Amino acid sequence: MYTLFIDTHYKDVIIVLFKDMVLLDKNIILNVDNTSVETMPTIIDILEKNSLKVKDINKICVCIGPGSFTGTRIGVTIAKTLAYTLNIPIVTLTSIDLIGMKLDNESYVAVLEKNGAFIALYNNEIKGDIKYLKLSEYEEFKNGNSVIEDNNIDYDKLINFINNLKEENAHNVIPLYVKTIEALK
Repeated sequence: MYTLFIDTHYKDVIIVLFKDMVLLDKNIILNVDNTSVETMPTIIDILEKNSLKVKDINKICVCIGPGSFTGTRIGVTIAKTLAYTLNIPIVTLTSIDLIGMKLDNESYVAVLEKNGAFIALYNNEIKGDIKYLKLSEYEEFKNGNSVIEDNNIDYDKLINFINNLKEENAHNVIPLYVKTIEALK
């Protein structure tokens, strides 16, 4: 079984291919200027490199954000389109999950972006609302709370996490980004 993971929630395009429960290949493009131009060719490249065709994918997992409005939207749209046209399961996780899935204890998790951070209390799942804090607010919040910012993905834990996610209807998958009004507060 081949699982394709798509993550475009921030500045990077991360495409990971798993075969059964093992990492088969990954392609990470850092600091992408144009996510819409880079994502599909990166997916095609990883499939061709492993002598696979799109129809060989059995499951899609996509990071729905929070993160960049455009980047998140592009990754989600591609994942939904592939899942729908191939008639395969789709599962979603958040950028908070990518960090939090490595934790053993409850802690705040932060996903940093240029002007601030998305934070949530996490212990095997998000325990509260994801909030957006401006950089100055985030620095103040960090002073009084233990916050994990590590954004290195543990790919062994990722495939286990993916396989425990509930399948969704591709039509119901929506990007998760901070509302503009919240970011301006």
